[in-house]
Amino acid sequence: MRLALKTPDPVRARSLRRMLIALLVAAVATALTIGGIAVSNAVNQPELRIRGIPSNGVLNAAALSKATLTVDTVDTDGSGDDAALNSEALRNVEARLNGEIVPTLWVGNHRVIDLGALREGEYELTVTTDLGLLWSEISLSRRFIVDTTES
Repeated sequence: MRLALKTPDPVRARSLRRMLIALLVAAVATALTIGGIAVSNAVNQPELRIRGIPSNGVLNAAALSKATLTVDTVDTDGSGDDAALNSEALRNVEARLNGEIVPTLWVGNHRVIDLGALREGEYELTVTTDLGLLWSEISLSRRFIVDTTES
């Protein structure tokens, strides 16, 4: 008794090859699309700005209670086209003072940071926002000193 040798079916092999090529093309197209979106997001990423800390980084303790520290976004290209993106960046803002979360409030088109009463000493204010999956986290830190002798 002789067994017949199985030969590969050319139609089935061609079909399998076409399916593998289609999957490869789809994977490459997906990778290029995601890469293009990531590059576009990196170029159009909003910048955060903290206002209310003097350039010398020294705040008078008495003036601090009246000072307003705000976070807003910078329109880097001057077009004003990214209002929705900037608003989303501010919506997701988290502020930390020396690692502890501090409350923020919406006022107009920016967030106001409520530091409360601070004792004399050195502080670091860090503001971060995360816009989602294809965006990198945006973070900004400012160091400042509260000085009760400074007027």
